[in-house]
Amino acid sequence: MFYSEIAKYYDYIFPQNKAQLDFIENISPIKDNENILDVGAATGSLSSLLFSKSKNIFAIDLNNDLLKIANSKYPDINFIYLDMLKIDSFFNNKKFDKIVSFGNTIVHLNTKDDIYDFFQKSFNLLKNNGYFICQIINYDRILDNNISALPTIENDKIKFIRNYVINNDIINFNTILEIKETNKIIENSIPLIPIRKNEINNMLINAGFKNINYYSSFKGEKFSPDSIPLIFSAQKI
Repeated sequence: MFYSEIAKYYDYIFPQNKAQLDFIENISPIKDNENILDVGAATGSLSSLLFSKSKNIFAIDLNNDLLKIANSKYPDINFIYLDMLKIDSFFNNKKFDKIVSFGNTIVHLNTKDDIYDFFQKSFNLLKNNGYFICQIINYDRILDNNISALPTIENDKIKFIRNYVINNDIINFNTILEIKETNKIIENSIPLIPIRKNEINNMLINAGFKNINYYSSFKGEKFSPDSIPLIFSAQKI
Protein backbone atom coordinates (compact mmCIF):
# COMPACT_ATOMS: atom_id res chain seq x y z
CA MET A 1 0.00 0.00 0.00
CA PHE A 2 2.81 2.42 0.96
CA TYR A 3 4.54 2.34 -2.43
CA SER A 4 1.32 1.98 -4.39
CA GLU A 5 0.19 5.33 -2.96
CA ILE A 6 3.32 7.13 -4.14
CA ALA A 7 4.13 5.06 -7.26
CA LYS A 8 3.17 7.69 -9.85
CA TYR A 9 5.33 10.27 -8.05
CA TYR A 10 8.24 7.95 -7.24
CA ASP A 11 10.56 9.31 -9.93
CA TYR A 12 10.06 12.86 -8.65
CA ILE A 13 11.06 11.73 -5.15
CA PHE A 14 13.91 9.45 -6.18
CA PRO A 15 15.17 10.47 -9.65
CA GLN A 16 17.65 8.38 -11.58
CA ASN A 17 21.15 8.72 -10.12
CA LYS A 18 24.05 7.87 -12.42
CA ALA A 19 26.39 7.98 -9.40
CA GLN A 20 24.92 4.61 -8.43
CA LEU A 21 26.16 3.03 -11.65
CA ASP A 22 29.56 4.73 -11.32
CA PHE A 23 29.84 3.37 -7.78
CA ILE A 24 29.12 -0.19 -8.90
CA GLU A 25 31.61 0.08 -11.74
CA ASN A 26 34.31 1.43 -9.42
CA ILE A 27 33.91 -1.70 -7.31
CA SER A 28 33.78 -4.04 -10.31
CA PRO A 29 33.46 -2.90 -13.94
CA ILE A 30 30.40 -4.38 -15.68
CA LYS A 31 31.15 -6.58 -18.67
CA ASP A 32 28.64 -6.60 -21.53
CA ASN A 33 27.53 -10.19 -20.88
CA GLU A 34 27.20 -10.11 -17.09
CA ASN A 35 24.13 -11.44 -15.31
CA ILE A 36 22.98 -8.81 -12.81
CA LEU A 37 20.06 -8.99 -10.38
CA ASP A 38 18.51 -5.72 -9.19
CA VAL A 39 16.54 -6.35 -5.97
CA GLY A 40 13.93 -3.70 -5.17
CA ALA A 41 13.93 -2.27 -8.68
CA ALA A 42 10.95 0.08 -8.09
CA THR A 43 10.39 2.11 -11.28
CA GLY A 44 13.53 0.75 -12.92
CA SER A 45 15.90 3.72 -12.79
CA LEU A 46 18.93 1.72 -11.61
CA SER A 47 17.97 -1.25 -13.80
CA SER A 48 18.07 0.97 -16.90
CA LEU A 49 21.55 2.24 -16.00
CA LEU A 50 22.72 -1.34 -15.57
CA PHE A 51 21.03 -2.24 -18.87
CA SER A 52 23.23 0.32 -20.63
CA LYS A 53 26.20 -1.89 -19.70
CA SER A 54 24.74 -5.40 -19.97
CA LYS A 55 21.53 -6.71 -21.50
CA ASN A 56 21.32 -9.56 -18.96
CA ILE A 57 19.51 -7.56 -16.28
CA PHE A 58 16.90 -9.20 -14.06
CA ALA A 59 14.96 -6.74 -11.91
CA ILE A 60 12.57 -7.72 -9.12
CA ASP A 61 10.14 -5.89 -6.89
CA LEU A 62 7.12 -6.77 -4.78
CA ASN A 63 4.93 -3.84 -5.81
CA ASN A 64 2.93 -4.17 -9.03
CA ASP A 65 2.24 -0.45 -9.33
CA LEU A 66 5.95 0.36 -9.36
CA LEU A 67 6.63 -2.48 -11.80
CA LYS A 68 3.92 -1.27 -14.20
CA ILE A 69 5.72 2.06 -14.41
CA ALA A 70 9.08 0.31 -14.84
CA ASN A 71 7.72 -1.86 -17.66
CA SER A 72 6.21 1.12 -19.45
CA LYS A 73 9.47 3.08 -19.23
CA TYR A 74 11.88 0.25 -20.04
CA PRO A 75 10.04 -2.51 -21.97
CA ASP A 76 13.28 -4.28 -22.94
CA ILE A 77 14.25 -5.04 -19.33
CA ASN A 78 13.08 -8.19 -17.59
CA PHE A 79 11.05 -6.87 -14.63
CA ILE A 80 9.67 -9.60 -12.36
CA TYR A 81 7.13 -9.51 -9.53
CA LEU A 82 9.04 -11.50 -6.90
CA ASP A 83 9.67 -11.66 -3.16
CA MET A 84 13.41 -11.22 -2.52
CA LEU A 85 13.30 -14.26 -0.20
CA LYS A 86 12.31 -16.44 -3.16
CA ILE A 87 15.22 -15.60 -5.44
CA ASP A 88 16.85 -18.98 -4.83
CA SER A 89 13.85 -20.96 -6.08
CA PHE A 90 12.99 -18.61 -8.96
CA PHE A 91 16.58 -18.37 -10.25
CA ASN A 92 17.54 -21.95 -9.37
CA ASN A 93 19.29 -22.47 -12.73
CA LYS A 94 21.06 -19.11 -12.92
CA LYS A 95 24.15 -17.55 -11.38
CA PHE A 96 24.83 -13.83 -11.16
CA ASP A 97 27.97 -11.73 -11.50
CA LYS A 98 26.43 -9.02 -9.34
CA ILE A 99 23.43 -8.69 -7.06
CA VAL A 100 22.53 -5.10 -6.14
CA SER A 101 19.91 -3.79 -3.73
CA PHE A 102 19.63 -0.03 -3.33
CA GLY A 103 16.91 2.21 -1.91
CA ASN A 104 16.81 0.85 1.67
CA THR A 105 15.10 -2.28 0.37
CA ILE A 106 16.32 -5.01 2.73
CA VAL A 107 14.97 -3.32 5.87
CA HIS A 108 11.44 -3.82 4.53
CA LEU A 109 11.78 -7.51 5.37
CA ASN A 110 9.94 -8.68 8.48
CA THR A 111 12.83 -9.77 10.70
CA LYS A 112 16.61 -9.69 10.97
CA ASP A 113 16.56 -13.44 10.35
CA ASP A 114 14.92 -12.66 6.99
CA ILE A 115 17.74 -10.23 6.19
CA TYR A 116 20.33 -12.91 6.94
CA ASP A 117 18.34 -15.37 4.85
CA PHE A 118 18.45 -12.94 1.93
CA PHE A 119 22.21 -12.49 2.34
CA GLN A 120 22.69 -16.25 2.29
CA LYS A 121 20.50 -16.71 -0.78
CA SER A 122 22.38 -13.91 -2.54
CA PHE A 123 25.72 -15.54 -1.73
CA ASN A 124 24.54 -18.86 -3.11
CA LEU A 125 23.30 -17.25 -6.34
CA LEU A 126 26.54 -15.40 -7.05
CA LYS A 127 29.26 -16.73 -9.29
CA ASN A 128 32.72 -17.08 -7.77
CA ASN A 129 34.25 -13.59 -7.44
CA GLY A 130 30.78 -12.08 -7.80
CA TYR A 131 29.70 -9.02 -5.80
CA PHE A 132 26.76 -8.21 -3.56
CA ILE A 133 26.29 -4.42 -3.31
CA CYS A 134 23.67 -2.84 -1.05
CA GLN A 135 22.52 0.54 0.24
CA ILE A 136 20.36 1.24 3.28
CA ILE A 137 20.04 4.01 5.86
CA ASN A 138 22.72 4.14 8.56
CA TYR A 139 20.58 2.96 11.46
CA ASP A 140 23.40 3.25 14.01
CA ARG A 141 23.10 7.01 13.58
CA ILE A 142 19.32 6.87 13.91
CA LEU A 143 19.29 4.68 17.03
CA ASP A 144 22.30 6.15 18.86
CA ASN A 145 21.17 9.74 18.39
CA ASN A 146 17.41 9.16 18.55
CA ILE A 147 17.03 10.74 15.12
CA SER A 148 13.38 11.42 14.37
CA ALA A 149 13.56 12.54 10.75
CA LEU A 150 15.47 12.25 7.51
CA PRO A 151 16.10 15.35 5.39
CA THR A 152 13.02 16.50 3.51
CA ILE A 153 13.14 15.91 -0.25
CA GLU A 154 11.77 18.90 -2.15
CA ASN A 155 11.75 20.06 -5.75
CA ASP A 156 9.36 21.90 -8.07
CA LYS A 157 7.07 18.85 -8.23
CA ILE A 158 6.89 17.44 -4.71
CA LYS A 159 7.75 17.85 -1.05
CA PHE A 160 8.46 14.58 0.76
CA ILE A 161 8.67 14.73 4.57
CA ARG A 162 10.20 11.64 6.23
CA ASN A 163 9.83 10.98 9.96
CA TYR A 164 10.96 8.11 12.15
CA VAL A 165 9.29 6.80 15.32
CA ILE A 166 11.48 4.27 17.13
CA ASN A 167 9.40 1.53 18.72
CA ASN A 168 11.58 -1.16 20.33
CA ASP A 169 13.01 -3.27 17.49
CA ILE A 170 10.94 -1.56 14.80
CA ILE A 171 11.04 1.90 13.27
CA ASN A 172 7.80 3.34 11.95
CA PHE A 173 8.63 5.28 8.81
CA ASN A 174 5.98 8.00 8.53
CA THR A 175 5.84 10.14 5.40
CA ILE A 176 3.93 13.12 4.08
CA LEU A 177 3.99 13.65 0.32
CA GLU A 178 2.77 16.98 -1.03
CA ILE A 179 2.02 17.18 -4.77
CA LYS A 180 2.64 20.83 -5.56
CA GLU A 181 0.59 21.08 -8.75
CA THR A 182 -2.62 19.94 -7.05
CA ASN A 183 -1.80 20.49 -3.35
CA LYS A 184 -2.69 16.83 -2.81
CA ILE A 185 -1.35 15.36 0.43
CA ILE A 186 -0.54 11.64 0.79
CA GLU A 187 0.30 10.35 4.27
CA ASN A 188 1.73 6.88 4.82
CA SER A 189 3.47 4.70 7.38
CA ILE A 190 5.46 1.49 7.09
CA PRO A 191 7.50 -0.54 9.62
CA LEU A 192 11.23 -1.00 9.01
CA ILE A 193 13.90 -3.18 10.63
CA PRO A 194 16.68 -0.88 11.93
CA ILE A 195 19.68 -3.17 11.51
CA ARG A 196 23.09 -2.02 12.74
CA LYS A 197 26.35 -2.10 10.80
CA ASN A 198 27.98 -4.68 13.09
CA GLU A 199 24.93 -6.95 12.69
CA ILE A 200 25.20 -6.66 8.92
CA ASN A 201 28.91 -7.42 9.07
CA ASN A 202 28.38 -10.56 11.14
CA MET A 203 25.61 -11.74 8.83
CA LEU A 204 27.74 -11.22 5.72
CA ILE A 205 30.65 -13.13 7.25
CA ASN A 206 28.39 -15.96 8.38
CA ALA A 207 26.84 -16.13 4.90
CA GLY A 208 30.33 -16.67 3.48
CA PHE A 209 31.21 -13.23 2.07
CA LYS A 210 34.75 -11.82 2.01
CA ASN A 211 36.25 -8.47 1.01
CA ILE A 212 33.52 -6.52 2.85
CA ASN A 213 33.71 -2.73 2.58
CA TYR A 214 31.52 0.14 3.82
CA TYR A 215 30.92 3.57 2.31
CA SER A 216 29.17 6.85 3.13
CA SER A 217 28.10 7.79 -0.38
CA PHE A 218 28.00 6.65 -3.98
CA LYS A 219 31.14 8.75 -4.47
CA GLY A 220 32.93 5.92 -2.66
CA GLU A 221 33.77 7.92 0.46
CA LYS A 222 34.87 5.84 3.45
CA PHE A 223 32.07 5.10 5.90
CA SER A 224 31.53 7.60 8.71
CA PRO A 225 29.27 7.06 11.76
CA ASP A 226 27.62 10.40 10.93
CA SER A 227 26.70 9.28 7.42
CA ILE A 228 23.00 9.19 6.51
CA PRO A 229 23.34 6.19 4.15
CA LEU A 230 25.20 2.95 4.76
CA ILE A 231 26.49 1.40 1.55
CA PHE A 232 28.40 -1.87 1.49
CA SER A 233 29.93 -4.31 -0.93
CA ALA A 234 30.86 -7.93 -0.32
CA GLN A 235 32.42 -10.57 -2.54
CA LYS A 236 32.00 -14.29 -2.97
CA ILE A 237 35.54 -15.68 -3.14
